[in-house]
Amino acid sequence: MTFFGSSHWLFSVKTFVAAMLALAVSFWLDLPRPYWALASVYIASQPLAGATMSKAVYRAAGTLIGAAGAVLMVPNLVDAPLVLALAMSIWSGFCLYLALLDRTPRGYVFMLAGYTAAIVGFPAVDAPSTVFDLALSRTEEILVGIACASLVSSLVFPRSVGAVVAERLDISLRHGRDAASDALDPQTSAPNDAHWLRLVTDVAEIETLAAHLSFDPAVERRSLDRIRRITPRMLMLFPVLSAISDRLAALADLGGASERVGALVERARAVVVGAEDSEKTTAELRRDLESAAAASADADWRALIEASLCQRIGELLDILFDCGELTKALADGSVQPAPLRLTVESRVARVRHLDHGAALHAAFALGCAIFACCLFWIATAWPEGSVAAMMGAIVGSLYASQDDPTPSIAGFAKWTIVATTIAGVYLFVILPRIHNFETLALALAPVYLAFGLLIASPQTFRIGLPLAIVTPTAMAVQELYSADAENFVNTSLAMSAGMALTAVTTALIRRAGAQWRARRYARANRDALVQAADPRAGNDVRLMGLMLDRLFLLAPIAHAVEGKLPDALRDLRTGLNILDARRSRNTLVGSRRRRIDALLKHLTRSFQIGAPAPSRAALHAIDRAMATARNAGDARLLLALVGLRRCLFAAEPPPDQSLLEAKVA
Repeated sequence: MTFFGSSHWLFSVKTFVAAMLALAVSFWLDLPRPYWALASVYIASQPLAGATMSKAVYRAAGTLIGAAGAVLMVPNLVDAPLVLALAMSIWSGFCLYLALLDRTPRGYVFMLAGYTAAIVGFPAVDAPSTVFDLALSRTEEILVGIACASLVSSLVFPRSVGAVVAERLDISLRHGRDAASDALDPQTSAPNDAHWLRLVTDVAEIETLAAHLSFDPAVERRSLDRIRRITPRMLMLFPVLSAISDRLAALADLGGASERVGALVERARAVVVGAEDSEKTTAELRRDLESAAAASADADWRALIEASLCQRIGELLDILFDCGELTKALADGSVQPAPLRLTVESRVARVRHLDHGAALHAAFALGCAIFACCLFWIATAWPEGSVAAMMGAIVGSLYASQDDPTPSIAGFAKWTIVATTIAGVYLFVILPRIHNFETLALALAPVYLAFGLLIASPQTFRIGLPLAIVTPTAMAVQELYSADAENFVNTSLAMSAGMALTAVTTALIRRAGAQWRARRYARANRDALVQAADPRAGNDVRLMGLMLDRLFLLAPIAHAVEGKLPDALRDLRTGLNILDARRSRNTLVGSRRRRIDALLKHLTRSFQIGAPAPSRAALHAIDRAMATARNAGDARLLLALVGLRRCLFAAEPPPDQSLLEAKVA
């Protein structure tokens, strides 16, 4: 059973007040469809003031674009029904394509533009001369709804996005420390998938919330800068923790860490869990880690693994320190946090992977679903067929980002039936007894307060959304009561028919599933590794950012693609080590540089052909390159090559010591 707390009740009451205000203003302005304003309040309202404001702005923009599209298409194509149906399908599909590529709250503009054209355009087919009036009234009613939602959200017990972001950052930092503690614990040896998924979810939530910060008047501009500086550091936790786990596993296979390094690992774990988290203790540990890494860099393979481990533990401590300082500065509003220790901007940037193929696939499915609804409408000459096409556009867009939208569309259809039943009870039993606005508000309060509660809770949002959207639309509340049983039944049936056709069409076209998406990400990562291994390639931090973003995209489907998350982490670590090696290569000359170039060529060839593992020649090239790094006294290059060998050849025996000690001219 879902428990609704005080924050859920507050959101529900505020949303209902805003909805009644929107309804009253619509009545006062004599708008033709005041129920659109009411529904818009429930669509735009969010628990946080900044989120409500941003969605209101994006909804207004999307409505204007979609209405303009309908005004352009309907009068010019109405005499060719199939051409108009095709044009509307292409419009909605193209808008959805743009929305899926954006992957930020701003993408809502494009999605709304797509199905607003259907909402405005399809009902105007029988009277194309009215399409401009319909578009204008739709825009006015939406603007009234979002204005009321924003006003109430901002003035009545507003919740700042900034405070919630600071709270989520603190929670995420604790989760990061938990994962680090497990990674440093010999008993657990590695963070499990639950840690990775939790951290990915945390960062995704923080980024989503942070996107609304600029719309929150209570948030200072410097808070935005701190969020931008925290995010890449939190992202670096993934490859660093994975590398620490790998090095500890390698040392376990070699008989365990030395006494000195084992003690350093225990001290690091004590700092991470907070048992010895003082500035002095951390500084001393950091110096000891650097000393251990430097002392081990010219020794045998086990010592090299220990040096690499100490290097990564040092990075972990720096990441946690920087995130902690930035989070504290964000929470208490201090002007300047303590100096940061790790410069991650030179290693990874926050960029988003653009999956054009998946976006086109989803857009094609939506276009086909809308066109199928239009064909059904034309073939049956059903007066309410426009409602079927309109609902197909709406539900097909809302769930298009999912790998398999069909169950969600079916769920929406199920709750639509419940919503139309509720609307029927109101329309034919309750509303005939209502004679003024006050009693109308009292009559609507029970169900709309319930809808608000359902929307406020993430567990019941998918129930509340269709109820809040469909009920006012089916009820079609007007200032003067009017009800037509035949029209109501036809509209309700058309809604269900549109969603059924959309579900069937989507199920037939979008059958690829999560495995297909995971394979696409793996191929994209291999292409990124090919670029990373090319000494002439530029924009290295962007390549790593894209690989990290694909790790994020894999997280929600990890349960369906077992093993892909560790593979993506290993690919990311491989890329980071290659880039470190490339940077060091630029300082070498002669035969030493040629050995690194030979290694990069072997790696490029292996990644290009998509081999499950690089060739033995690549392994030998890594070992020869390590000898080169030792002779050059380049500890950074040497440790990058150690990491690369562990990423690509973890199951191989240690390199021959005589090869490592070979002299290179």
